[in-house]
Amino acid sequence: LALIEGGGFATAFSSGLAAETMLFLTLLPREDIIIPDEVYGGTLRLLKSVFAPYNINFSQTDFSSEEKIRSSIKPSTKYFFIEALTNPSLIPIDLSLIEKISKETNIPFIADMTFCPPCTMRAFSYNAYAIIHSLSKYISGHNDVLGGAIITKNKELHEKLSFLQRTLGAVLAPDECYRTIQGIKTLQMRWKHVSKTALVASNFLSQHDKISRVLYPGLQTYKGHEIAKKQMQNGYGGVLSFEIDPKIGLGNLKAFVDSVQSRGVINYGESLAAPQTLLAYPYTMSHGSLSESDKESLGITPYFFRLSVGFESPRDIIKDLERGLSAL
Repeated sequence: LALIEGGGFATAFSSGLAAETMLFLTLLPREDIIIPDEVYGGTLRLLKSVFAPYNINFSQTDFSSEEKIRSSIKPSTKYFFIEALTNPSLIPIDLSLIEKISKETNIPFIADMTFCPPCTMRAFSYNAYAIIHSLSKYISGHNDVLGGAIITKNKELHEKLSFLQRTLGAVLAPDECYRTIQGIKTLQMRWKHVSKTALVASNFLSQHDKISRVLYPGLQTYKGHEIAKKQMQNGYGGVLSFEIDPKIGLGNLKAFVDSVQSRGVINYGESLAAPQTLLAYPYTMSHGSLSESDKESLGITPYFFRLSVGFESPRDIIKDLERGLSAL
């Protein structure tokens, strides 16, 4: 992992959230971090429910605005913690901007690169302090690993993380290590395939009259496309999000889900970057722990879905989506 990311040290943990937990523990007894308005729901729950009572505080801001980032900085700010592509709206964060602010303020940034593995982007090229991955996703790539990792060039941080890993027992199991190493060997090949398929699916959905919006950094019409184009290589990944037109009515969504997964290749469930295509429902899955107002502010409506395409033929995936949408 350190080799493919271009960093000096890597520590593997029993899950992605375990890796985040170890990272946030290094902030004790009291430090603050700044995170984007939109992050993985599990990260937000961890910070709010576990670390806030121990005075590890966080603030959220719009990372597309230099002014808003700078105005969020406090004397106690220790890190910026970002996702290279936010979950689930897939908004690319401009790492050149974050690098500039980090250098000028002497506040390091840590990048969650789960949605952007090293075959498409390397955060160390932008002088990231550390990189975090959920190994369960693109890195291992076969939906059979539960793991996380932190890669850093800072020896002191690595030693702290290694101590916490051993002391708290958040160690990645040997068989998970083996499957992760095997998955890395096919990472670039898998990435290129799902990137092509996701673009096909995005174009199909963006032209459908029952879809109100499609979020995918590979679409030229997407607001974050130019940043993604500048930062990402070999494609834009296999994950896209879309919203069914609210005029359809909530009562019809079950018919869509049931029809999509009834006899095709799409499976209804959480996670991403699996061999099989997965249709997720962030409203109750990845971001289910958020308040209704927080979901609304992020655009995570009851009509919002996330699609992670797998290794199947694009034609078969489109066929399933067509069948589901025709049920509405």
